[in-house]
Amino acid sequence: MRLTAFSRLRTVPALRSGSAAFALALAGAFACASPPPPAEAPPASEPPGPMPDAQAESMSDEPAPAEKKKKKFDDMDPGERMQLMKTVVMPTMKKAFQEFDAKEFADFSCATCHGPGAKEGKFDMPTASLPALDKEEIEEHPEMTKFMSEKVVPQMAEILGEEPYDHETGQGEFGCMNCHTEKK
Repeated sequence: MRLTAFSRLRTVPALRSGSAAFALALAGAFACASPPPPAEAPPASEPPGPMPDAQAESMSDEPAPAEKKKKKFDDMDPGERMQLMKTVVMPTMKKAFQEFDAKEFADFSCATCHGPGAKEGKFDMPTASLPALDKEEIEEHPEMTKFMSEKVVPQMAEILGEEPYDHETGQGEFGCMNCHTEKK
C-alpha cells in the first residue's frame, strides 16, 4: 500500500484526535514539499499564412442555395431601375469620370449622361445631349475614347447585367450606342 503525505499524517497518534497540532503538521508537511515545476510555455508558432485552397464547411446538411442570378436592367421595374441608378451607377460612374478628369466632371450628375431632361425625370437613352459619334469624332478624342471603351462600357455593362459590346467580333449587348447617337 502506497502512503501519501496525508495518509502518513493520519498514522501519528496526536493527529488522529483532530487537534490543532494536526493543522500545523499538515501545513508544515506541505510547506516543506518542493514546489511543482513551472508549467512549460507552449512553443512559439508562426501565425497561419493565407490558405487559398481552404473552404468553409457548412454546419448544415442542407445544400447551399444557388447563387442568385443578377437581374438585367431591362427586366427591372422602374423602381428597381431608379434604385440601381442612384445606389450603383451614380457613385460608380461619378468616381470613374472624376478620376479621368476632375475639372471637367466636377459637377457630375444624372444630367451628365441623360442630359437636361433628367431634371424632369426623362432618362431615355441613347440621348442627343451626348456627343453624336462617328469615326471622325472618335479619332478626334483618343483619350476619351480609350477611357469610355476600357472603363465606362465594361463597368456599365456589368452593372446592367449585360455583355460589353466587342467591336472586333460585333458581339455583346452594351456599347457606345446605348448612350450616344450616331452622327449622320
